[in-house]
This record gives sequence, C-alpha cells and structure tokens, in this order.
Amino acid sequence: MIGFKPPLALRAETPPAWAEAALADPAALLSDHAHNEKKAALNALNLSQSCADSPRASVLLARLAEEELNHYRRVLEALLGFGWPLQPDRGNAYAKALHGLAAKGLLDRLLIAALIEARSCERLWLLGQAGSSHLELGSAPWLAFLLELERCEAGHALSYRSLAGERFGQEAEARLDWWLDREAEVILALPWRSAVH
Repeated sequence: MIGFKPPLALRAETPPAWAEAALADPAALLSDHAHNEKKAALNALNLSQSCADSPRASVLLARLAEEELNHYRRVLEALLGFGWPLQPDRGNAYAKALHGLAAKGLLDRLLIAALIEARSCERLWLLGQAGSSHLELGSAPWLAFLLELERCEAGHALSYRSLAGERFGQEAEARLDWWLDREAEVILALPWRSAVH
C-alpha cells in the first residue's frame, strides 16, 4: 500500500476495498473496536503479570494497558457522541484462531499480541483513508483519532516484538517468521465484516 509501512512485515496485505465493507455498519465497527481495546488492555495486564520477573517489562506492559484502556474510553465516547449504544461483543474469530495455534507459552503470547497490533495498525490506516468520504466517520477529529490509534498500534506491535526478543533471543525471530505465515493464513480465511479483524 502506497504511503503505509507496517510495523511488522505482514505477509497478506488487506485490500483497500476491505475498508468500505467494514464501514458499511459504523456502529458495529465502533462497538467491535471498543471490545477489542478492552481485551487488549486486559491482555497487556496479564502479560505484565507474566513478566513480573522483569520490572522494566512489567512497567512497559502496564503503560501499554493504560493506553489501551484510554482508547477503550475514547471509543465509548465516540459511540455516545454518535448516539449509538455499545453492541454486544460478537467475539473475535481472528484472535481466537491465532491463540488456538499457540504452543510456546509466553513467547507465543507476546508474538500474537505483536501480530494483532500490526494488523490493527494496517486496517486502521485503511479506515482512515476511506473514512474521509464517509458520512458519520468523515469528520476531521475522528480521522485524527484513527491516525492516533494507528500510530499507537504500531508502537505496541514493536514493543511486544522487542519484549519477545529480549526474553527469548533468536528463538523469538525464528518463531515470528513462523507466525507471520500463520497470521496470513488466518486473516485470508476470514470473511470481511464491520470490524477491524
């Protein structure tokens, strides 16, 4: 995609047409993203506990959780501003499929988090590109928020990858290579819907 550089070298590029499909139901899209931000905050907190032997890693992950929780609140506020209720959590088949492939404990949990953040970054960028022509989500403040989210997701992806490397050395890079193939297979197998994943 011209103008976009993903934080990880994802092996399946999302086509721009995906964004129009995702924007078909903006209320569902925002609700789903609120649930994802909440889950990302909880995941970062759980990982912080799993990395308790490293105070620096624990603090980094706690900060990450704080950012995710802030995003959760702001997406809820956006829903409120549009007059849309938070819809029930429809689940995330993408994350579920990735976690179903995990076999290496903490290493896989860190790498899965990195991949989810990288894919979110890519798709938020696409939404920002398509959103300017969208009635509800085309306002300048909303597009600025999408850009902020995209940049944060990129930073989170790199943080998770870095933590994996610090703790597991060369094994982390070899495992990431394996995971990049698996992530591509998972994302290509899933139908498009009004959700980031």
